[in-house]
Amino acid sequence: MRDAIRSTASSRKTIDKAMSLLTVFSHQQPELSVTDLAEILKMDKSIISRLASSLRTWGMLEKNPTTGRLRIGSTAMKIGALFSQRNTMVELSMPVLADLVNQTGHSAHLSILDGLNILVVSTVESPNTLRVIMRVGEQRELHATAAGKLFLALSPPALLDSAYKGTGFKPQTAMTIVSREDLQKGFAKIRKDGIAINRGESTLGAGAIAAPILNKENKVLSAISTVFPLNIVDVQQWVKIEKQTQSAANKLSKRLMEEKF
Repeated sequence: MRDAIRSTASSRKTIDKAMSLLTVFSHQQPELSVTDLAEILKMDKSIISRLASSLRTWGMLEKNPTTGRLRIGSTAMKIGALFSQRNTMVELSMPVLADLVNQTGHSAHLSILDGLNILVVSTVESPNTLRVIMRVGEQRELHATAAGKLFLALSPPALLDSAYKGTGFKPQTAMTIVSREDLQKGFAKIRKDGIAINRGESTLGAGAIAAPILNKENKVLSAISTVFPLNIVDVQQWVKIEKQTQSAANKLSKRLMEEKF
């Protein structure tokens, strides 16, 4: 019995290490060497090498033949594709996002709450040269994003408590609101207007307007955001984008209610 327990615990630790390794990769770090991974994860290189070898066998990782570095493999991509294809919210959001981009001329994306972050799950880029891009899979902290503020304002207070304790509301730029009290002051307006904004708080020079996707109980499921370079959007355009983004969010909310979300 004890041997079985030890074996189960050992397997769990191995799986945890493998998942820790896989989740290090991101859009900012698409390729990493064994040495990089060992430094980031604080593990011995021999352990990283064994884990990487097993993950490569399963196609979860692959080695770039040019650089020799590791990157996410085809099996992981297939699993991700299956998730996207089967996720009704993602499927229904794409035409809504496309219409929104046609109206505003700016990129738009759908994000969900993922722990203490927002996670981008679908996106349509602006065709314009001057644009802001958010890629599927990107994560951002709640306090520094328009969508994140929506989740904080429209969720139970426990989310704000957890986010503050977990991240400390660190500044992403000089414009980031890092005071819990200052952030809370804006919640009443977000609830009243049904939108949240970001003026260079996550990335300097980038603005965003977000509106919530709600279910029948008026609980926030996700958020649609329009993102754009701040220097090309004047006051009149800003107001117009707010209305267009909110309209798109209402449209998706209605479609999801029809799907009995």
